[in-house]
Amino acid sequence: MRGCIARKIATFGMAVTAALGMLGTATSSTAATPADDQTITADQAMASPHIDATGYHCVITANYGWRWEGYCNVYSGQLRTITYCANGTSSVGLWIGARPEAWDVWGNCPGSTWTRIVFQWHS
Repeated sequence: MRGCIARKIATFGMAVTAALGMLGTATSSTAATPADDQTITADQAMASPHIDATGYHCVITANYGWRWEGYCNVYSGQLRTITYCANGTSSVGLWIGARPEAWDVWGNCPGSTWTRIVFQWHS
């Protein structure tokens, strides 16, 4: 009985190690790929809420001062947003990939206002 449990724990440990190793490989190769960044300020977003680029199209649909919301159609590659806040903080969204449906995107600045959004894309 004790040997059976030890084998299962060892098997689980090897599976977790392998998964983390693959995750580390994927993260490092993604980080090594040059990104095409596009920045939009809060004023620019209100004047023209559409962000068009080679692999994606995004629209900012709401601006609450401390939070913005929108959606992005990703046609190729991967995209993420980085929201910069007036108090010096920032928040980074997850990488999202190409798919037929639009992705909901947003950024928050609790206790502050957002000043700019960077749309970071790579192929």
